[in-house]
Amino acid sequence: MSDPVRIALVAEGPTDKIVIEAAIRGILGDTPFIIQQLQPEQSQVFLDPAIGTGWGGVYRWCRKAVERASGLIEQDILFATYRMLILHLDAEVAAESYGNAGIIDSENDLPFAEPCPPASATTDQLRLILLRWIGRATLPARTVLCTPSKNTEAWVLCALYPKDGIVTAGGVECFGSPENRLNAKPQDGKVIRSGKKHSEAYKKRAHEISGAWNRLRNLCSEAERFSRDFESFIQAENAGQV
Repeated sequence: MSDPVRIALVAEGPTDKIVIEAAIRGILGDTPFIIQQLQPEQSQVFLDPAIGTGWGGVYRWCRKAVERASGLIEQDILFATYRMLILHLDAEVAAESYGNAGIIDSENDLPFAEPCPPASATTDQLRLILLRWIGRATLPARTVLCTPSKNTEAWVLCALYPKDGIVTAGGVECFGSPENRLNAKPQDGKVIRSGKKHSEAYKKRAHEISGAWNRLRNLCSEAERFSRDFESFIQAENAGQV
Protein backbone atom coordinates (compact mmCIF):
# COMPACT_ATOMS: atom_id res chain seq x y z
CA MET A 1 0.00 0.00 0.00
CA SER A 2 1.29 3.46 -0.88
CA ASP A 3 1.92 6.04 1.79
CA PRO A 4 -1.10 8.25 2.47
CA VAL A 5 -1.23 11.67 0.83
CA ARG A 6 -0.57 14.11 3.68
CA ILE A 7 -2.53 17.33 3.25
CA ALA A 8 -2.46 20.56 5.26
CA LEU A 9 -5.61 22.68 5.18
CA VAL A 10 -6.15 26.35 5.94
CA ALA A 11 -9.89 27.03 5.93
CA GLU A 12 -12.47 29.39 7.32
CA GLY A 13 -14.01 26.94 9.77
CA PRO A 14 -14.25 23.33 11.00
CA THR A 15 -17.26 22.35 8.86
CA ASP A 16 -15.39 23.51 5.76
CA LYS A 17 -12.75 20.93 6.64
CA ILE A 18 -15.39 18.19 6.80
CA VAL A 19 -16.76 19.13 3.38
CA ILE A 20 -13.34 19.45 1.74
CA GLU A 21 -12.21 16.15 3.26
CA ALA A 22 -15.35 14.49 1.86
CA ALA A 23 -14.62 16.01 -1.53
CA ILE A 24 -11.07 14.65 -1.50
CA ARG A 25 -12.38 11.22 -0.58
CA GLY A 26 -14.68 11.45 -3.58
CA ILE A 27 -11.72 12.40 -5.81
CA LEU A 28 -9.15 9.91 -4.52
CA GLY A 29 -11.42 6.93 -4.01
CA ASP A 30 -9.45 4.19 -2.25
CA THR A 31 -6.17 6.13 -2.21
CA PRO A 32 -5.34 6.79 1.48
CA PHE A 33 -4.87 10.34 2.69
CA ILE A 34 -4.50 12.30 5.91
CA ILE A 35 -5.78 15.87 6.19
CA GLN A 36 -4.83 18.19 9.04
CA GLN A 37 -6.48 21.54 9.55
CA LEU A 38 -3.83 24.09 10.48
CA GLN A 39 -6.24 27.03 10.58
CA PRO A 40 -8.39 27.30 12.51
CA GLU A 41 -6.59 24.85 14.79
CA GLN A 42 -8.89 21.89 15.42
CA SER A 43 -8.15 21.94 19.12
CA GLN A 44 -9.37 25.09 20.88
CA VAL A 45 -6.49 24.62 23.30
CA PHE A 46 -4.02 25.54 20.55
CA LEU A 47 -6.14 28.14 18.73
CA ASP A 48 -4.21 31.40 18.47
CA PRO A 49 -6.66 34.18 19.44
CA ALA A 50 -4.49 36.69 17.58
CA ILE A 51 -5.28 34.88 14.31
CA GLY A 52 -8.91 33.99 14.96
CA THR A 53 -11.31 32.09 12.74
CA GLY A 54 -13.30 32.77 9.57
CA TRP A 55 -11.89 34.46 6.50
CA GLY A 56 -10.01 36.93 8.68
CA GLY A 57 -8.25 33.95 10.26
CA VAL A 58 -7.26 32.72 6.81
CA TYR A 59 -5.83 36.16 6.02
CA ARG A 60 -3.82 36.35 9.23
CA TRP A 61 -2.53 32.78 8.85
CA CYS A 62 -1.34 33.57 5.32
CA ARG A 63 0.46 36.73 6.36
CA LYS A 64 2.09 34.97 9.31
CA ALA A 65 3.18 32.06 7.09
CA VAL A 66 4.79 34.44 4.60
CA GLU A 67 6.69 36.12 7.43
CA ARG A 68 7.76 32.75 8.83
CA ALA A 69 9.01 31.56 5.43
CA SER A 70 10.80 34.83 4.60
CA GLY A 71 8.44 35.53 1.72
CA LEU A 72 8.51 32.10 0.05
CA ILE A 73 5.60 30.09 1.41
CA GLU A 74 6.65 26.96 -0.49
CA GLN A 75 9.71 26.90 1.79
CA ASP A 76 7.57 26.91 4.92
CA ILE A 77 8.41 24.23 7.45
CA LEU A 78 4.91 22.73 7.05
CA PHE A 79 6.06 21.13 3.78
CA ALA A 80 8.49 18.98 5.75
CA THR A 81 5.40 17.12 6.96
CA TYR A 82 2.74 17.67 4.30
CA ARG A 83 2.81 17.07 0.56
CA MET A 84 0.17 19.65 -0.22
CA LEU A 85 -1.32 22.85 1.20
CA ILE A 86 -4.96 23.67 0.48
CA LEU A 87 -6.06 27.26 1.00
CA HIS A 88 -9.83 27.70 1.27
CA LEU A 89 -11.84 30.89 0.90
CA ASP A 90 -15.56 31.17 0.16
CA ALA A 91 -16.60 33.38 -2.74
CA GLU A 92 -18.93 35.35 -0.47
CA VAL A 93 -15.80 36.94 1.05
CA ALA A 94 -15.79 39.18 -2.03
CA ALA A 95 -18.61 41.16 -0.38
CA GLU A 96 -16.62 41.71 2.83
CA SER A 97 -14.38 44.60 3.82
CA TYR A 98 -11.12 44.19 5.71
CA GLY A 99 -12.54 46.31 8.50
CA ASN A 100 -15.22 43.68 9.13
CA ALA A 101 -12.46 41.33 10.27
CA GLY A 102 -10.49 44.00 12.13
CA ILE A 103 -7.80 44.05 9.43
CA ILE A 104 -5.95 47.02 7.99
CA ASP A 105 -4.66 46.22 4.50
CA SER A 106 -3.05 48.85 2.30
CA GLU A 107 -4.28 47.25 -0.95
CA ASN A 108 -7.89 47.47 0.20
CA ASP A 109 -9.00 45.14 -2.62
CA LEU A 110 -12.12 44.05 -0.72
CA PRO A 111 -15.01 44.33 -1.25
CA PHE A 112 -15.58 44.02 -4.96
CA ALA A 113 -18.79 43.20 -6.77
CA GLU A 114 -19.02 40.99 -9.84
CA PRO A 115 -22.20 39.62 -11.43
CA CYS A 116 -23.04 35.95 -11.08
CA PRO A 117 -23.28 33.96 -13.28
CA PRO A 118 -20.59 33.14 -13.99
CA ALA A 119 -19.24 32.24 -10.57
CA SER A 120 -15.72 32.60 -11.98
CA ALA A 121 -16.19 36.37 -12.40
CA THR A 122 -15.85 36.57 -8.63
CA THR A 123 -13.71 33.53 -7.84
CA ASP A 124 -11.01 34.35 -10.40
CA GLN A 125 -10.45 37.73 -8.76
CA LEU A 126 -10.76 36.32 -5.25
CA ARG A 127 -8.08 33.74 -6.02
CA LEU A 128 -5.71 36.54 -7.03
CA ILE A 129 -6.43 38.28 -3.74
CA LEU A 130 -5.77 35.05 -1.83
CA LEU A 131 -2.47 34.66 -3.67
CA ARG A 132 -1.55 38.23 -2.73
CA TRP A 133 -2.13 37.29 0.90
CA ILE A 134 0.66 34.71 0.55
CA GLY A 135 2.85 37.21 -1.29
CA ARG A 136 2.55 35.68 -4.74
CA ALA A 137 1.15 36.68 -8.13
CA THR A 138 1.01 33.08 -9.34
CA LEU A 139 0.26 29.83 -7.57
CA PRO A 140 3.30 28.48 -5.72
CA ALA A 141 4.32 24.84 -5.87
CA ARG A 142 2.49 22.26 -3.75
CA THR A 143 -0.46 24.59 -3.14
CA VAL A 144 -4.08 24.15 -4.25
CA LEU A 145 -6.83 26.76 -3.90
CA CYS A 146 -10.43 25.96 -2.96
CA THR A 147 -12.97 28.75 -3.59
CA PRO A 148 -16.57 27.48 -3.40
CA SER A 149 -19.32 29.79 -4.66
CA LYS A 150 -20.99 31.22 -2.72
CA ASN A 151 -19.74 28.96 0.07
CA THR A 152 -19.17 25.29 0.87
CA GLU A 153 -22.83 24.95 1.88
CA ALA A 154 -23.69 25.16 -1.83
CA TRP A 155 -21.75 21.91 -2.25
CA VAL A 156 -23.53 20.39 0.74
CA LEU A 157 -26.93 21.41 -0.62
CA CYS A 158 -26.18 19.83 -4.01
CA ALA A 159 -24.87 16.63 -2.46
CA LEU A 160 -27.52 16.04 0.19
CA TYR A 161 -30.59 17.52 -1.47
CA PRO A 162 -30.30 17.00 -5.25
CA LYS A 163 -34.05 17.65 -5.72
CA ASP A 164 -33.95 21.06 -4.04
CA GLY A 165 -35.41 23.72 -6.35
CA ILE A 166 -32.28 25.88 -6.28
CA VAL A 167 -30.18 22.86 -7.26
CA THR A 168 -32.46 21.63 -10.05
CA ALA A 169 -32.72 25.17 -11.46
CA GLY A 170 -28.95 25.14 -11.98
CA GLY A 171 -28.15 28.37 -10.16
CA VAL A 172 -26.83 27.13 -6.85
CA GLU A 173 -23.40 28.79 -7.23
CA CYS A 174 -25.07 32.20 -7.54
CA PHE A 175 -27.59 31.67 -4.75
CA GLY A 176 -26.59 33.93 -1.89
CA SER A 177 -27.61 31.84 1.11
CA PRO A 178 -27.47 28.05 0.66
CA GLU A 179 -27.06 27.80 4.42
CA ASN A 180 -30.62 29.09 4.79
CA ARG A 181 -31.89 26.33 2.50
CA LEU A 182 -30.10 23.77 4.65
CA ASN A 183 -31.51 25.36 7.78
CA ALA A 184 -35.04 24.92 6.38
CA LYS A 185 -34.69 21.19 5.63
CA PRO A 186 -36.55 18.48 7.62
CA GLN A 187 -35.13 17.78 11.05
CA ASP A 188 -33.91 14.28 10.25
CA GLY A 189 -30.34 14.56 8.97
CA LYS A 190 -30.30 18.33 9.24
CA VAL A 191 -26.77 19.84 9.31
CA ILE A 192 -27.76 23.42 10.17
CA ARG A 193 -30.22 24.06 12.98
CA SER A 194 -31.41 27.47 14.19
CA GLY A 195 -28.75 29.04 11.98
CA LYS A 196 -25.91 27.07 13.58
CA LYS A 197 -23.70 24.56 11.78
CA HIS A 198 -23.40 21.27 13.66
CA SER A 199 -20.08 19.55 13.02
CA GLU A 200 -21.28 16.13 14.16
CA ALA A 201 -24.20 16.27 11.73
CA TYR A 202 -21.79 17.21 8.92
CA LYS A 203 -19.56 14.28 9.86
CA LYS A 204 -22.46 11.81 9.85
CA ARG A 205 -23.39 12.81 6.30
CA ALA A 206 -19.86 13.29 4.91
CA HIS A 207 -20.01 9.92 3.13
CA GLU A 208 -23.00 11.20 1.16
CA ILE A 209 -20.98 14.19 -0.03
CA SER A 210 -18.16 11.87 -1.09
CA GLY A 211 -20.58 9.57 -2.91
CA ALA A 212 -22.19 12.47 -4.74
CA TRP A 213 -18.94 14.16 -5.70
CA ASN A 214 -18.84 13.18 -9.38
CA ARG A 215 -22.39 14.45 -9.81
CA LEU A 216 -21.56 17.58 -7.83
CA ARG A 217 -18.63 18.36 -10.14
CA ASN A 218 -21.13 18.71 -12.97
CA LEU A 219 -23.31 21.09 -10.95
CA CYS A 220 -20.70 23.42 -9.43
CA SER A 221 -17.91 24.87 -11.55
CA GLU A 222 -15.76 25.56 -8.47
CA ALA A 223 -16.09 21.94 -7.33
CA GLU A 224 -14.88 20.92 -10.78
CA ARG A 225 -12.00 23.42 -10.68
CA PHE A 226 -10.90 22.25 -7.23
CA SER A 227 -11.09 18.62 -8.39
CA ARG A 228 -9.03 19.29 -11.53
CA ASP A 229 -6.39 21.24 -9.62
CA PHE A 230 -6.17 18.56 -6.95
CA GLU A 231 -5.93 15.76 -9.53
CA SER A 232 -3.29 17.66 -11.50
CA PHE A 233 -1.14 17.98 -8.40
CA ILE A 234 -1.42 14.26 -7.60
CA GLN A 235 -0.62 13.30 -11.19
CA ALA A 236 2.38 15.65 -11.34
CA GLU A 237 3.71 14.39 -8.01
CA ASN A 238 3.32 10.76 -9.07
CA ALA A 239 5.26 11.60 -12.22
CA GLY A 240 8.02 13.19 -10.15
CA GLN A 241 7.32 16.68 -11.48
CA VAL A 242 6.62 18.38 -8.14
